[in-house]
Amino acid sequence: MAIDDTDLLAYVEGDLPPERRAEVEAAVASSADVARRLSAMRASALPYAAAFDAQVLPPVPEELSQRIAHLASGDSHRTPVRRPAWPKLAAAFAAGVFSCAVALKLLSPGTADFASVAQVVPWIQAVADYQQLYSRATLTHVTEDPQLSARILNDLHTSDGLKVVVPDLRSAGLAFKRVQRLSFQQQAVVQMVYLPEQGEPIALCITRDARPDETPHAQQIGELQTVAWRQGNVGYVLLGRGSEQALMDLGRRIAAGETGSLYG
Repeated sequence: MAIDDTDLLAYVEGDLPPERRAEVEAAVASSADVARRLSAMRASALPYAAAFDAQVLPPVPEELSQRIAHLASGDSHRTPVRRPAWPKLAAAFAAGVFSCAVALKLLSPGTADFASVAQVVPWIQAVADYQQLYSRATLTHVTEDPQLSARILNDLHTSDGLKVVVPDLRSAGLAFKRVQRLSFQQQAVVQMVYLPEQGEPIALCITRDARPDETPHAQQIGELQTVAWRQGNVGYVLLGRGSEQALMDLGRRIAAGETGSLYG
């Protein structure tokens, strides 16, 4: 019986009955392709449920509760008193001008104005969206698997022609957690995730990029600070929350090859 990705995902999550698990294990033992697909499934399995269970929602503000109760009481259905239209139009116009001014001010202070949002490289936007799902709780109980990391790097080299070096960032207080192969527009994207002693995860992502080399530069995308650069037909981006300057300093060290390597 054929083994598809649904079977492999169920195997990773422990949802297969014993006889079907035995069939999957036999297929993994006899097929390098099935073994590679299973490794990819395992590399992508993160404890999102536990991470979201740990989130604490803030209480509903008392003022909001009172306003909702007031609206529900029926007072909002009274017939409104008609007033001249021009004062309302003038107030609406002023409010619109004020809102536009506030929006432009919020977008302008050197982080994410209209131009910079439009210039986000698509693959970087994709990995930033993915990285924003991560929290510290997502990776706290993830243990580095050296054998799995080595297999993934070997697959990237042999199947994708992409030589990947996992930087050693322990000198920056970052513990390596995992490497996994993602995909964007049918092209391999590598994500390497690190966890600091305190604070939120930091990721280094790379993919092929044939554009000219570019030195590290910072850009904010949503809640994340990013530092991106290009070297030798490969694009790099370092993503995390926190200090832009600290991330820039780390990105420059990685780009200059000053961090050493754990794998690759």
